[in-house]
Amino acid sequence: MKFLKVLTASTLGALLAFAILSFFGFLFLIALAAAGESQPPIRAGSVLVMDLSGAVPEQVSGDPLTQAFLDEAAYDLHDLQAALEEAATDSRIEALWIRPFNVTESWATMEAIRRSVETFKASGKPVIASGRNFYMGESEYFLASAADSIYLDPEAIFEFNGFAMTSMFYKGLFDKLGVEPIIIRAGDYKGAVEPYTRSSLSPENREQLQAYVDDVEALFVGTVAEARGLDAEAVESMMDHDVLFSSTDALENGLVDGLLFSDQVKDRVAQAVGREPGDDLPTVGMAGYAAQVRQGSSSNRIAVVHINGAIMAGSSEGGGLVPSGSMAGSDTIVKAIRAARERRGVQAMIVRIDSPGGLAPAADAMLREVEITAETMPIIISMGDVAASGGYWIATGGEHIVAESTTLTGSIGVFSMFFDISAPLEDRLGLSFDTVESGPSADMFSGYRTWTRAERAALERFTDLTYDAFLEKVAEARGMTKDDVHAIARGRVWTGTDAVDVGLVDELGGLDVAVQRAVEAAGMDPEDVMLVSYPSTPTFIEQLGMTSTVAARAVSTWFGWAQQPEAQLETLRAELMNHGQVQARMPWSVTVR
Repeated sequence: MKFLKVLTASTLGALLAFAILSFFGFLFLIALAAAGESQPPIRAGSVLVMDLSGAVPEQVSGDPLTQAFLDEAAYDLHDLQAALEEAATDSRIEALWIRPFNVTESWATMEAIRRSVETFKASGKPVIASGRNFYMGESEYFLASAADSIYLDPEAIFEFNGFAMTSMFYKGLFDKLGVEPIIIRAGDYKGAVEPYTRSSLSPENREQLQAYVDDVEALFVGTVAEARGLDAEAVESMMDHDVLFSSTDALENGLVDGLLFSDQVKDRVAQAVGREPGDDLPTVGMAGYAAQVRQGSSSNRIAVVHINGAIMAGSSEGGGLVPSGSMAGSDTIVKAIRAARERRGVQAMIVRIDSPGGLAPAADAMLREVEITAETMPIIISMGDVAASGGYWIATGGEHIVAESTTLTGSIGVFSMFFDISAPLEDRLGLSFDTVESGPSADMFSGYRTWTRAERAALERFTDLTYDAFLEKVAEARGMTKDDVHAIARGRVWTGTDAVDVGLVDELGGLDVAVQRAVEAAGMDPEDVMLVSYPSTPTFIEQLGMTSTVAARAVSTWFGWAQQPEAQLETLRAELMNHGQVQARMPWSVTVR
């Protein structure tokens, strides 16, 4: 009997090992095949086709498995811009065909992409834009308006009705559950806490939100009017009063050049490069072209350290198989800055920030590493869609700050937030609590009771100290007094354009401008420079390992609940209380459509 047990266990173990090896072998073969696929040669007279949809990420891993199994984009923003600029001088590329659909990218990134399209257009090569899936909205049209000609399907929807931004509030839900938020904030405009305490926007929050929406519309209207040779007031009237919804409306108002089916658009593209309708039209997709442009090397390097997502303590890759760029962990970013600084050939560093902020001490740890690096090389800050609050905290370590006109920045303010969850636990779950303590405030962070006036005052002092430290950092970095900084701080969010006016940003532009400033500061040859990105984006196998760890933790947590529910309840309470650490975070996730 013992022999059979051993035999059975050995057989099962061998089968399991074989299955695991087969699985990873299968993945390896797929990766090998994908990596070994050579890009087809680009034929003379080709048209570069840019099919844009969704969002263009700040970073991609370039891992074939990640692209195959996790639907990772084939290129990132830098790849896209580099490809467009290379295509402008590539004799094999004769035209650009833009086909946007369901573009969800923020306006700062769209500014950067459109600017690169204009660089291509300045080469004298034709640019044609057309709608896809019978729809074009403001985001798609903003990119398409850079083209020489724009075409829509005859029955396409053309959404041209302005911009809106909606905030969700949880106060009513918390009132029903009996959850009491305990919140202290430094800054009248620090709206991150408002969803928990209000049912609508405060006057201050409404003011900054309205200013941002108005700035987006002004950018859109001015860009479209110039591109189409129209009066800006007329374009604004189309959006605010006429409310265009059909392709016929777009044609009648001079916003597009024709209503054509897809085969007819292809004929127009062919004609633009000197071919007859129906002739063979060689095309190359943006993904394939960007992959070829990505090749290259140089011993003169500029490190680009990406800080993407909410700022937190620990590792950026806490979950595995999570959306890339959702978290910026202090340990990961600090190690990345250090590795970039110590890499041979790196002569300057660009800190690329696309973050709404987060945990103040974590942002400060990143800033410390930036300041150490600044002692050995130039540091240029490049702001993406948002570099606010904790993101701006880090930006104070740079000698020059570059932002897009619609980048959201500033939000110089902090808040602390805790939750009293005793009521729902008592009223709905029947749990009760009794405490033995050495002092009256020993259990103030338990989450099982409300706070006294003295305890709130203590938290307010702590929050104010953090805000004061923030003001000092900005004042020193920007050559201002603390009073001057406070006047433009108080948690207020500024667009890049306004941030230049108030002294928080030095120059408008994208990563390309930041590269120029880094080259100038380091005295490098602009024709012999290579960008190297940090930290690296996890591959599929690495994320699979993270997920396995998470799964193991989930199993452990399940058994923990079954065996020690009181211990797991304490863990849950601790997680809720972690939100109470001082946060330098922007009020909301920004979606303007």
